[in-house]
Amino acid sequence: MLIRFVFLFFLGPVFAMGQLPTSNIYHFTITKVAKSYRIKSPQFLTAFNKGGYNNQPSYFSDKVIYFATNYYDEAQTEIAKFDLYDKSLTRITYTEEKEYSPTPTKDSETFSVVRVETDNKTQTLSTYPLDGIGYAKRYMNNTSNIGYHTWLDDETVALFLVEEPDHNLAIAHAVSERRKIILDKIGRCLKVDKKGQLLFVHKQNKDEWFIKAYNTKTNKSTTIAKTIMGAEDFELLNDGSLLMASKSMLYILPPSANEWNLLLDMSSYGLDNITRIASQKNSLIVVNSD
Repeated sequence: MLIRFVFLFFLGPVFAMGQLPTSNIYHFTITKVAKSYRIKSPQFLTAFNKGGYNNQPSYFSDKVIYFATNYYDEAQTEIAKFDLYDKSLTRITYTEEKEYSPTPTKDSETFSVVRVETDNKTQTLSTYPLDGIGYAKRYMNNTSNIGYHTWLDDETVALFLVEEPDHNLAIAHAVSERRKIILDKIGRCLKVDKKGQLLFVHKQNKDEWFIKAYNTKTNKSTTIAKTIMGAEDFELLNDGSLLMASKSMLYILPPSANEWNLLLDMSSYGLDNITRIASQKNSLIVVNSD
């Protein structure tokens, strides 16, 4: 199913739909000039579902983004695709289960999701063909509490495991299902840097959260920086800079810096609660939630 749409920039109010929180996706151009970044060309991508759930965007190429949405069913999340070049929206999954967190795999032919099974409590790791046509392949059959994930290589996956009161970070071999718990009290954001290290947020206590890098070869973690207060989502730019957001404020931490610098107050774009950030080359995606 292919839907053509026109990008619009929307500043008005949005309204909640069903039990899923209202969240919308915005696109910007981000360019580096000398030692600083500039953000411009705002586009509101989810005008077609502005009162609904549109979240967890992930770049599959420079111009293609997969995300989770309840556009097709108010009570159900499916995976859809934006093509930023030809301005099109395509539905990818048609399932009874709910899919979240679309993530490209290393084989470039499939993508993985966290799938909430029809019992509405079992959360599994499954892969689909890029076009969504075909049956899901489930990994980690003995693990039913997967919240988020990212791939370290073709068969090794980092997992955010839902545990109360604190959530666990695990490294697992997806085929053999062997896994190792690294530590607890982690945030939901998992990234891989150019060195192959896993970046994550460690919530040491309620007031001190840190972005750390885990080296899978040495099994050691190093602290990169303290997070912006209360923020757990971050993005890694091409030059190694980190982005974080708090409410309407977007912050940057250059590789050699010790402190976060304010990059932009995005309230002028109608954004007041930025919850997720994704970037690839000169493209920046921001999720604003109610």
